[in-house]
Amino acid sequence: MSSRTPTIPWTWVVLGVFAAWLAVVCYFIERQTTHTPQQRGAVTSARLLTEATDAVRAHDPAEFERLFGSGTVGPDYARRYFDELFAYPLSGLNLTTLDRQDTRFLVLRAVSSYRSVCSAWVVQQDGGRSVLTAVPSLADPCELPAQPSQLNPPFATVNVHGVTAQEADERHTALVGEVARQ
Repeated sequence: MSSRTPTIPWTWVVLGVFAAWLAVVCYFIERQTTHTPQQRGAVTSARLLTEATDAVRAHDPAEFERLFGSGTVGPDYARRYFDELFAYPLSGLNLTTLDRQDTRFLVLRAVSSYRSVCSAWVVQQDGGRSVLTAVPSLADPCELPAQPSQLNPPFATVNVHGVTAQEADERHTALVGEVARQ
């Protein structure tokens, strides 16, 4: 009896290496699709409002910038905006969505050291998601009418620091009156 060690034909070796390579490629494809960065914007404009409010409350410029559509703001836009916004103490800070002239806006209002702060961003649809854009619109949602009854009612109002939008607007009107009298 002769003792022979079995040999594996070279085709089986090539097939085994190919199968191992294919398994590694599939693993990395699966891993990349489940670990991609969060998508821009939000599923709905209401969810966009909630996420924007959370980002402003947390002073989180990275999360706020994620809400903008691709290429609509420059690098570090949100960080620079937050640096300027929070440079002085704010009161009455709140965010709302508002429709004006067939355009939906996300509006941030606050009062800071005898001045009113109002910023507005257009809410757009991008790939089925609601995103913000810093591209200016012809409609100015920060321009308040003389009478509150002339305001278009917002779809949703989020009270950020215990002051509603109406209270912030009333404080703003009172502060403007004080400054005008001086």
